[in-house]
Amino acid sequence: MDVLIDAPDERAFKECVAYLADEGVPSRVLGRGTNVLVRGGGIEGAVLIAGDALGGVERDANTVSAGSGISLARLLSFCADEGLSGLEGLAGIPGTVGGAVVTNAGSHGTAIGEHLTEIVAFEPGKSSAAIAAGQLGIGYRHTALPPGAIVERVRLELEEGDPEKIRESQRETLDRKWRAQPCGMRSAGCIFKNPPDVPAGLLIDRTGLKGTRVGGAVVSDLHANFIVNDRGATADDVEKLIEVVRTKVREEAGVELELEIEIVGRRAN
Repeated sequence: MDVLIDAPDERAFKECVAYLADEGVPSRVLGRGTNVLVRGGGIEGAVLIAGDALGGVERDANTVSAGSGISLARLLSFCADEGLSGLEGLAGIPGTVGGAVVTNAGSHGTAIGEHLTEIVAFEPGKSSAAIAAGQLGIGYRHTALPPGAIVERVRLELEEGDPEKIRESQRETLDRKWRAQPCGMRSAGCIFKNPPDVPAGLLIDRTGLKGTRVGGAVVSDLHANFIVNDRGATADDVEKLIEVVRTKVREEAGVELELEIEIVGRRAN
């Protein structure tokens, strides 16, 4: 990236967004980088970190209002403490609330969009506005935000539950993920979206691609829909391996795999 901006508060964050837009500087908001592969040449323009500038979480009855910059782990911890159930299946996703809403993140039968009632978003230089969940075209790993909109806060409708049972459910989700996914290794998360009939990982496994390597990038032996960084993989290694996988699955299974991760930035020289 050319510039990294970590604004101290919401006002400064919005002022930076407006200034960059006025000056014609390309910019993007980044949470924790989950499901993002940045090419070796970096991101053109400015990257703004949401983080504490768009933070905070509070409860009103069974509704939770959370800043887009807080981590999902922080949100789930809050929900457990407050005895609010519904998001336990998201345990272990290392992203922010805003990123989760933008991609309608989900796992183990739970997607955040199922509990979303509305978001508060803004565009550069404009006031914040609430948008009802029904207007967002929420689908599998997709939310149709208005062009240029930046998620500021989200509101989620949950159910009352026993705090200890909620914590136990979250722990069980984490345990399942540690057994089935390469959680202790560096990766960009699940590479491909699941096709309608067969999970992407199973399709890749059936083609015998587990362990396939390009440079330092390897198809995980534990879960074939993960490409892990082993021995200093570059983004270019990962991209090349993605194409190896897509081509093999297309040829042998007749399925065109669609990326779940987002590839951004310039290629290395």
